[in-house]
Amino acid sequence: MTAEDYYVSAFNEMSDMLAGRETLSIKRAVYLAEWAFYEGKLDYKTDFCDEIDRINTFILDLYKENKLHTYKTGMQMAISSYIVSPYSGNGYTPYTYDFVSMDNESWERQFVSKTLKTHKGQCRSLPWMYKILANELNANVSLAHAPRHCYIMYKDEDKFTPEEWINLELTTNQMNPSWWIKQDFEICDSAVIVGTYMTPLTDTETVACQMAELAFGYKEKFHRYDKFTYYCASRSLELYPMNPNAWIIRGKSIERMIHDYIKRNGNSVDDYVASLIHLMDETKRSFYKTYMTEETEVIRERRKQQAVEAQKYIREKTLSK
Repeated sequence: MTAEDYYVSAFNEMSDMLAGRETLSIKRAVYLAEWAFYEGKLDYKTDFCDEIDRINTFILDLYKENKLHTYKTGMQMAISSYIVSPYSGNGYTPYTYDFVSMDNESWERQFVSKTLKTHKGQCRSLPWMYKILANELNANVSLAHAPRHCYIMYKDEDKFTPEEWINLELTTNQMNPSWWIKQDFEICDSAVIVGTYMTPLTDTETVACQMAELAFGYKEKFHRYDKFTYYCASRSLELYPMNPNAWIIRGKSIERMIHDYIKRNGNSVDDYVASLIHLMDETKRSFYKTYMTEETEVIRERRKQQAVEAQKYIREKTLSK
């Protein structure tokens, strides 16, 4: 298999999940995107499933020992506790923010397989790992987005907060109120109303989102947009249309396709090019309807400082026990 073949294989399997021809599995979809990037040098059983199964066995024991069944969201509490607190089940090494790779642009820095091995993660790998664990343990949670950010949402069935939903921030181990997320990330009302941000994703939307991530990984690996990234983004958008990143991938892919076609055909513009330009116009209009918030350097630095302060607080709290 060529390096590109791994991506085609991953795309086909995810497509079958989204079409109902294969069982929908977020765990498998996440694995496939990472497996393709590593050109098959990632084993589903030993590098993914075995560790996830081991963790879940410990979380179940934690759930039972602490009688968390008395809470409707007890399993969510058990998962959170496992991730942020030192236990024998995590080698007394909680999962913490990976400050070393924060300014590292390598694509692998956000892989769940990396977080499983190192207990270091960031605003993508930590909530995606949480979501995988929760699905295996039948805890009803969803991924949600803020600008260039992921977090966990689940219904506050135990009425711990004044809001309907818990917004769980894994990088700081905090339950953030909706107004705070909206203000901190400078999210406009329209982006919330249409479902771009602060909206719990269904499992189908989550796998569709992972297909867009597959396209991003392809671009990072091969340093190009092409027909593959176009098909990935387009298939993803069929089931999760409020993903601005997928519209960006689609637009850049069409732009590249136009450029390559014109170059091959003596700079002539024909009906095919006209159809691509029409697709580009549609893509732009759809992108604008997401009301995407651009991440500024101010927002990025604020998020970094919040993570630093939260990790410091967690360490101090752990040492005081």
